[in-house]
Amino acid sequence: MTIDKMIRVDATSEQRDFQHFFRATGYANADYTYTPAVQRMYDYLSSYAGHQKYMRLHNIMTLHGKGDYYKFECGSDYGNPLPPAKNNEDIVVQRNPDGSISYDWMYVDKVYDTIIDHDMVPIVEMVYMPSALRKDDWECIPDDYREYCEVVKQFVLHWTKRYGTESVRTWYFEIINEPEQYEILNENPEYFMALYDYFEAAVHSVDAEYQAGGPAVKQWDEGKRLFKLFLQHCEHGINHVSGSYGTRVDFISVHCKAGFPTMVGPQLEYMFNPLREYIQILKEYPSFKNTPFFNDESDIVWDGNQGVGYKSWLNFRNTEYAPGFICKMVNHYCDVVQDELGINLAVVDSDNSHLPWERYLFSGNRSQLTPLGTAPCTDLLRKGFFNAGHLLGRLGTKRFLLSSDDPEFGDKYGVLATELEHGKGYSIMLWNFEDGLDNNVNHRTLHLQLDVLKGSYKGFTYRIDRNHSNPHGVWEKMGKPFPLSQDQIGTLRKTDYLAIDETNLEAHDHFEHAFEMPMHSVVLLLLVKEDESEELAIKKAVLEKGVLGKDQVFLVWTYSKRADFMGYNLYRDGLKLNDTLLTSACFTDSNIETGRSHSYSIEAVYAYGSKRFKEYELGVKNN
Repeated sequence: MTIDKMIRVDATSEQRDFQHFFRATGYANADYTYTPAVQRMYDYLSSYAGHQKYMRLHNIMTLHGKGDYYKFECGSDYGNPLPPAKNNEDIVVQRNPDGSISYDWMYVDKVYDTIIDHDMVPIVEMVYMPSALRKDDWECIPDDYREYCEVVKQFVLHWTKRYGTESVRTWYFEIINEPEQYEILNENPEYFMALYDYFEAAVHSVDAEYQAGGPAVKQWDEGKRLFKLFLQHCEHGINHVSGSYGTRVDFISVHCKAGFPTMVGPQLEYMFNPLREYIQILKEYPSFKNTPFFNDESDIVWDGNQGVGYKSWLNFRNTEYAPGFICKMVNHYCDVVQDELGINLAVVDSDNSHLPWERYLFSGNRSQLTPLGTAPCTDLLRKGFFNAGHLLGRLGTKRFLLSSDDPEFGDKYGVLATELEHGKGYSIMLWNFEDGLDNNVNHRTLHLQLDVLKGSYKGFTYRIDRNHSNPHGVWEKMGKPFPLSQDQIGTLRKTDYLAIDETNLEAHDHFEHAFEMPMHSVVLLLLVKEDESEELAIKKAVLEKGVLGKDQVFLVWTYSKRADFMGYNLYRDGLKLNDTLLTSACFTDSNIETGRSHSYSIEAVYAYGSKRFKEYELGVKNN
């Protein structure tokens, strides 16, 4: 049975500024960053306009310099020596024989150079105490707080010298990750308050405009208790550094997720009920009313290192369910946290870039990409998770405030309607999503009316559902083969992009269209005016061996920023390689001819025409 729903958007209705708070992701451990597979992951994550902006990592103060060794050789999913408090294998901060402190910045620079080089911004989460500073075996508190303060200061100074003050002013410095997990901080919260005071003093001693905050607590009772004590302390407690009352906090962070693997299916209320509790506590302290608020681990379920081998229902991370959930969740943040509760929402981090946890093709871990072979593997495939971020990144900068008398609106189906900046058009996200893993129910037809538009537009749509932007669905139809053949790899690669419907749509003052929406589906409608011209170029073409040992070329090019951008065509030696438009700016060409060099060029396709860009000569012959 199909359910018909009417949605009307008046382009003259009330709007609010729409900050893209959802452009944030992360993973553990920071040492993974410089490994080949994660380096390739960054090429994907930065391959579209509106891509992931903030990257949040664990362990930056306690890097060990061994990459993914502890994950793949020692079975430690979080990439740390076990137990981390007793091995003292971290190398960044070292105590010299004379008692002084020295620093090795090599791996710190590798991590943050990668983030910066991919046009991202770090959330500098300072979890784990360097072993040279620890009090006894505690991972979270120093033996000497003043020495800890100086060490943090040296980290911030180093980044300031390397990247510049203006750049680092856009970063966020977060005191710790989930402090309530440490027994000593629960029993003696004042240890944590002192830690924050010295941390905050160190950050702001370098530059008064840098941004420091916390406490990054989880949604459990222990977290709520420590959250309230933290706010009390920052508002009027005695500062352990200055002796005055209160401590500066530039942002306030929590971790609330929508489920746990022991459940059967996530629930949005499981995330938003504790968020409401945290916000209620926050409102008891009016001085923090406008302080930016983060949920910087806003994941669908906890335990991202667990996959389908642990619980079969975690397969949702591979399917259209995960992107559908993410898109509905973003709409819910707008409706609940921003509009209803009036909170200054700055960052919602879907912490789903744990590529090293994705052990094999569609193992069902919290990752936007999956390896075509067995991890570690640089031959990657986009999951629906990835395409959700891409779709959301094309939303506009003004959001329409919508309402409906239908009790299902905003709960079982909905729309997030935005206007693009500079009057370039409209970007409208429609979703049909209910908690529960069954796809074969409550198919809806959403009849969208847009009235009083400001001019004439051409339009097109992107779609995520069981049959679009979802290579897992194609893999299922293949019979779930693993390992894959070369032909099967080629088939999957054709289906992992954000799927575009190139059907020509037009609008003048008014637009009306019916969208067929199966359960757990998302559509993005773009109605655009012609944008300005641009220059694109292929940045690199890497000759490599694919997962099956065959020569292939991995290409990355500059992505289009035009509002009327639809997709790309890629040419090798004048021959077009893609059947349907490519929608992100990287591609693996696995059908090259052995023994000769090749030239590549890209063509950007717009709603108002196309443009072919100059050729890139692959400078290395394959043998």
